[in-house]
Amino acid sequence: MTYPSELILGPPGCGKTHTLIEIVRDALSRGVEPDRIGYVSFTKKAVTEAVERAGSAFNLTPKSLPYFRTLHSLGYSGLGLSQSDLMAREDWKEFSRMMGMNFDGIIASDADEGLILPQGRDHDRYLRMIDRAALRCVTLGEEYNDQRNYDLDFFMLFKIWRGLQKYKSDYGKVSFTDMISGYVKQGSAPKLEILIVDEAQDLVPLQWKMVEVLAQNSDKTYFAGDDDQAIHRWAGVDVNLFMNCSQNVRTLKKSYRLPRSAYDLANSVVKRIHNRKQKAFDPMDREGTVNFHMDTHNLDMSQGSWTLMSRTNSFARDVAADLRDQGLFYEIKGYPSVKLEVAEAIKIWEGLQRGDQIGLHEVKQLYQLAPKSGDGAVVKRGMKQLLEVEPVDSTYTYDSLVKNFGLLADKNIEALDMLRLGVDEKHYIRALRRRGEILTERPRLKVSTFHAMKGGEDENVVVHLDSTKVCVTNPDQDDEHRVFYVGLTRVKENLHIIESQKKYRYDI
Repeated sequence: MTYPSELILGPPGCGKTHTLIEIVRDALSRGVEPDRIGYVSFTKKAVTEAVERAGSAFNLTPKSLPYFRTLHSLGYSGLGLSQSDLMAREDWKEFSRMMGMNFDGIIASDADEGLILPQGRDHDRYLRMIDRAALRCVTLGEEYNDQRNYDLDFFMLFKIWRGLQKYKSDYGKVSFTDMISGYVKQGSAPKLEILIVDEAQDLVPLQWKMVEVLAQNSDKTYFAGDDDQAIHRWAGVDVNLFMNCSQNVRTLKKSYRLPRSAYDLANSVVKRIHNRKQKAFDPMDREGTVNFHMDTHNLDMSQGSWTLMSRTNSFARDVAADLRDQGLFYEIKGYPSVKLEVAEAIKIWEGLQRGDQIGLHEVKQLYQLAPKSGDGAVVKRGMKQLLEVEPVDSTYTYDSLVKNFGLLADKNIEALDMLRLGVDEKHYIRALRRRGEILTERPRLKVSTFHAMKGGEDENVVVHLDSTKVCVTNPDQDDEHRVFYVGLTRVKENLHIIESQKKYRYDI
């Protein structure tokens, strides 16, 4: 690489984003215009955080930062594409008909899972292989042999690839991967004084080619990331491209997250990684705690914020089910264990019981979940149409709803009996309310995979050591060491390790 560059290694919690924003601050103080600064990443999360921080620090709007974008977004705008140019569900249906096959077009693998899984339709598995070959910049034959997925037929793979190319050419359609490859082929980029590439350890070879196009037209490029947290090789990432991207290397030396005890345990794991850049950083001054348990049942999670992490989505669902059995309130994949619309309906009904007036939107929320037939009916049928013609600023009491809008429920019945819920759901909600949980607030307990939690942190972290045969028997265990290193380094105070009794587990 012939362009001026610097590699910024950001170990867990070492203030990588802060450092990058300070680079932006320095540039602006020197008179560099905001539209001459680029900040790119493959994740929307990283770019959104940068836009928010830069906007807040320098009073800038997103419009004044046109090159703070994901690589896909930059490809989309750089190629002058519109929504109609993209492969949509209707296109996959037509392509399915043309090929005499059945495609969903879901070719993006599960980042939360951290694996390309063999589930789903066989034909979509072919699409995933085609897409991964493009991202890795290898031929279909190379990808086929590298994957060793010999239950897929190579001649069928080639047939689908050829048919897809013809369809996109005939109808002028592009995929998300085509956005990147098209940008690379065009070879032009905005003139920038500074280019920042965040989370660069997770770029696939094709994305690196796009970054090179951008960097060749930039006065200075900063690559930021951590090879020890490169956990997306399953998606085609080659961590060596990151480790060798610049001869000028700066390592951030102080973690503002990790307490000493968790730092020591995480270090014992990271040292198992063979292919890595050696780096040293200091933990926080506080000790923190590391505790080992056989299960979560003896954990006191009644206070504070908690994240419970597992290796796969399947294991995470098992953890969630266990929390539910314990009568604990949690969220998984951003969704609370009690639907927000249910929690709000309970709140609305209890407000009516107290004599509150509620708005039209609240009436609709309540009626949406209320039984309207059978012995348990609490609202007359046909009320939806009646409410649709009501003024939007109308207010209602229990008595007015009974008199004019078909409410049949006795004022004294429990909120849960007002709603169309199963018996188990009612028992679960009652258990939560006895614990004093406020169901309209975000749960304190979060269930996640290691991959989904990357970049996050929490006061209390629970790491489950259960793993899979595919993960444990992988001849290159660097990937697994990185995954669990990411999990262990999310903690700010108390780390809890849940031992596994299963055959396939990660040994700490």
